Amino acid sequence: MGKKANPPPAYVRLTHDDTREDRVRKGKVPVLVGEGEVMERLLIPTKLFKHPYIVALLEMSANEFGYQQQGTLKIPCAVECLRRSIEMISKEK
Repeated sequence: MGKKANPPPAYVRLTHDDTREDRVRKGKVPVLVGEGEVMERLLIPTKLFKHPYIVALLEMSANEFGYQQQGTLKIPCAVECLRRSIEMISKEK
């Protein structure tokens, strides 16, 4: 009989160049922030997710986009407002 074809691998290892731009450092969560169609990707430290302000934003996100969001978490908030809030929250600790 003929040669059997090997099935494709269950996963493909990406090279360093393939993942460099999308890589998220440990302890950070990528989110899309913005109002309307224009959104910006921010990295939020995981330790901030228990802060009441961030919890409120997550609740707003769930109300607007639902709990079954696919892909990167979307937060309906002005980008600069969230940036300043993250800075202030980070300084509290």
